[in-house]
Amino acid sequence: MKKTLFFTVLFLGMLTLLMPGVHAQYNVPHGTFSCGGGIQSGSHFMYDTAGQGPIGVSSGGSYIVKSGFWYVAELSSTVDVAITTFEAEYSDDAVVLRWNIAATEPFEGFNVYRAEGDGEDFHRINEGLLSPESIDSYRDETAIPGRSYGYRLGAVTADGEIFSITVSLSLPPKPLTLYQNFPNPFNPSTSITFFLPEQQHVRLVVYDVEGRKIRTLCDGMRDVGKHTVLWNGTNAAGNTAGSGVYYYRLEVGKKLMTKKMVILR
Repeated sequence: MKKTLFFTVLFLGMLTLLMPGVHAQYNVPHGTFSCGGGIQSGSHFMYDTAGQGPIGVSSGGSYIVKSGFWYVAELSSTVDVAITTFEAEYSDDAVVLRWNIAATEPFEGFNVYRAEGDGEDFHRINEGLLSPESIDSYRDETAIPGRSYGYRLGAVTADGEIFSITVSLSLPPKPLTLYQNFPNPFNPSTSITFFLPEQQHVRLVVYDVEGRKIRTLCDGMRDVGKHTVLWNGTNAAGNTAGSGVYYYRLEVGKKLMTKKMVILR
């Protein structure tokens, strides 16, 4: 059974005087700006605050990792941008990242960064800047089961980019999987998805109910991960297949997997 580990950093009754222009690093925990913690405006004081964040993977099969945000701020006024929560959850073959923001001034958007294992070579995985008005989560469907990743959130301001601490999680392994096509029934086309736990030679073939081969959709080497193939409902000669039941079979090494699909013209 997996166990969730928690850590708490708590400063009670501690008052620190900081000179103007000094930078300090502090932890912004869940709910800081609604319960009186954090930075007091204009005073150069750092009041008591608490850092809280589960480390590792939670129990119950949910694979959730949460953490607060370490932020280096000039303590001359209120904090312009702070990430009060940043968490990762592995669900439905994807890593879902969620965050909450406390900001006194507008900023431009977010970037999501990922590194392999315990490495520090982070790369941005979102194609374009994520909108600060409408987006507070990101779904990473390129994460491969059985591997470990570290994630960081970047909040982009007019003066640059502020980064969160790293949230790390190890994904559970996944066997060879053939998914149900979508949509099903379909007309005129459908998508067939499969997952490979390692690089292998793959054949994906469509058959009719009589066992006759209609079309080969895939025949070659494929890398580890999820792959999706589109079938437009035509046979090998390019003619439209009629309404009815068809089967698609995945052949990987000595393993065979078959599922049923329906065309409705």
